[in-house]
Amino acid sequence: MKELEKYIIDNREKFDREEPQQGHFERFAERQADSRKRSGSFSWKYMLQAAAIALLIVISSLWVFEKISGSVEDTTLITLADIAPEYREAEIYYTALINRKYNEIKSFDFHSNSREQEILLQELSEMDTIYKSLEKELNAERGNQMVISAMIRHYQLKLEIMSRILEHLHQVQYDEQFKSENDENFRI
Repeated sequence: MKELEKYIIDNREKFDREEPQQGHFERFAERQADSRKRSGSFSWKYMLQAAAIALLIVISSLWVFEKISGSVEDTTLITLADIAPEYREAEIYYTALINRKYNEIKSFDFHSNSREQEILLQELSEMDTIYKSLEKELNAERGNQMVISAMIRHYQLKLEIMSRILEHLHQVQYDEQFKSENDENFRI
């Protein structure tokens, strides 16, 4: 760079009095326009293609890594039925009873107090999340007798709770019916 500065300083008089050759400015403007066209189209077109290729490589690498390492969690959980035939029978028995009681509670007339029914059904659903966590534990420790016992006990407790809820609902219904009959008899 110093040589260029020295040349300009030494030949300053020539730069001040001599003009560039004819057509110099046109050629310079043309070259400048050509370089802008090339640099503008190159950067976007090829950059987008390169980004797409890089994205495909990253996604396919992640997919291959998950398949090879087995880090993808299997969404199908092992249930009691998968452990042994006697547990299959117990699971079928308890789920059938629980479903029957759930449908009975769901169809019960709450006398226009649907919020109460909603809360009750939500509480029962939350009990299912406990069972789901037990299933996950069973997957982690396949065949663990303590987990299996806890799952069966969960079924039993849920049935007991649902039976008590139904008893209470029937008692309330009976009391309301008895009260309304007494009110009618009293009026007569």
